[in-house]
Amino acid sequence: MAGGKLTPRQKMINMMYLVLTALLALNVSNEVLNAFQMVNEGLQSSNSSLNSKNDGIYKNFEKQMDQDRGKAEKFYNMAQEAKKISNELYKLLQTYKDTMIAEAGGIDPETGDIVGRDNIDIATRLFVEERSKTKEGKQKGKDLQEKIMQTRNKLLSFIDEKDRANFKLPLIAEEPKAKGGEKKSWEFATFNHVPVTAAVTILSKFQNDVISSEGAVIEYLIKKIGETDFKFDALTAKVIAPSSYIMQGQPYKADIFLAAFNSTQQPEVFIGGLSGFKRLPDGSYDKMDSPNPLPPGYSEGSKLKAEGGMAKYEVVGSGIGEKRYSGIIRVKNPAGGYTFYPFEASYQVAARAVVVSPTKMNVLYIGVDNPMKISVPGVGQNDVSATLEGPGTLTKNSDGTYTARVTAVGKCKINVSAKIDGKMQAMGSEEFRIKRIPDPVPVTSGKLRGGNVQPGTMQAQSGIIALLENFDFEASFKVISFQMVFSSKGEIFKAEAQGPGFTPQMKDFIKRARPKDIIFIDEIKVVGPDNQVRKLGQIAFTII
Repeated sequence: MAGGKLTPRQKMINMMYLVLTALLALNVSNEVLNAFQMVNEGLQSSNSSLNSKNDGIYKNFEKQMDQDRGKAEKFYNMAQEAKKISNELYKLLQTYKDTMIAEAGGIDPETGDIVGRDNIDIATRLFVEERSKTKEGKQKGKDLQEKIMQTRNKLLSFIDEKDRANFKLPLIAEEPKAKGGEKKSWEFATFNHVPVTAAVTILSKFQNDVISSEGAVIEYLIKKIGETDFKFDALTAKVIAPSSYIMQGQPYKADIFLAAFNSTQQPEVFIGGLSGFKRLPDGSYDKMDSPNPLPPGYSEGSKLKAEGGMAKYEVVGSGIGEKRYSGIIRVKNPAGGYTFYPFEASYQVAARAVVVSPTKMNVLYIGVDNPMKISVPGVGQNDVSATLEGPGTLTKNSDGTYTARVTAVGKCKINVSAKIDGKMQAMGSEEFRIKRIPDPVPVTSGKLRGGNVQPGTMQAQSGIIALLENFDFEASFKVISFQMVFSSKGEIFKAEAQGPGFTPQMKDFIKRARPKDIIFIDEIKVVGPDNQVRKLGQIAFTII
């Protein structure tokens, strides 16, 4: 109405407008309220149908768990968690519905509708007004919006990230977009001045969204159980052994499985003969269908232990030569009865063998480190050990190699053992010869070995060294003494030195030497890595 002073006529016109407007509003309100009642009843019926559909999916999960727990358990647990999350929000929505209905006078038994269905204050007070708050201090409307979005996000978390962007969930409570520059909160736009029957219908709709979203998630999860299954049109028996070569006394191990196999379902493998099976042209055996649990000649006692989708076959190798074995894999036929897939395989049993190889020579030398590689075929280096029998020691290095040090000429023996199935077993031995390091060659500091020499060249030499030639080991000899004999014009002069260097007297001989004079170096004594003194041959120089 306009403000200010009005004439009696104008006041009457305004009053009539209000009455007509109220009557018109009352007429439209009844039609709308009746429509909300009808929609709410439809949502209730739809919710019941959706719950029945979800219950069917949960029963399917139970069947999958019975058939293959290892494959289904992860997704079953996720589905149960999704159900729990959905129920929490569903119950909260129902609590709010019950609260509003109770405040509006309950349900009219004659109409089946809410007594005060047109009350617009209850929903506003419960969800919009500031004084209506939860225990946490939030407005109930804001709290409900957060619960809806939290439930949505939790349900989406069960969807693989790569699928999440295109996965549609009807459950959502986003802030409405501003219209005409005016922005309203979600709870205001949803519940402000909304009749009770409309507010109850809105909450029923969210309950419907909850059940639908739960159904979409668990339907996705049930499909994930068989997503990675392979489809095969043929089956065949396979035998895989880590090695078909074993040593006498060592166990033979093999994995026997049906390709394609399921790592979460254990195969049923039996060892036995194949006389009742038809041999095919390629040498393999044809499968056999039978109503009986086992073919003739087989018993449950011949069944192998299985784990990880593979049966484990293990026997101890006895007797040298080829060993053969055979058996069947039993598969339960979905149409009834059993199908048996035959297999056969072989392995070789060899005598114990050991490999001992010196890395540089085929003998061991006194006084130096003799590097060696010692191994046993089929056994890890950490499980191999060796000892030296004779004059010396054998040490294992950090890289698995060995170092032998021997002390006397003769022979020694390397004994090798290995840990097999947790027990140390003797694997064999090898005999080695022990030798002294060859004698070195005496030369001057300038590597002169004797013969004709210029005076200046001879004067440039400072002493004698012992040169070890054509020897692969790191070994050195030290000169401890020698003698020099100087022959000049029929006169003989001698001098002795301790150590490798020329003495002043020897250097004087060399300085005085003239053409045709002779210098002998003999009585050369050296000591090597074996700490034994050796006497080397002489060197003779003629001055030219």
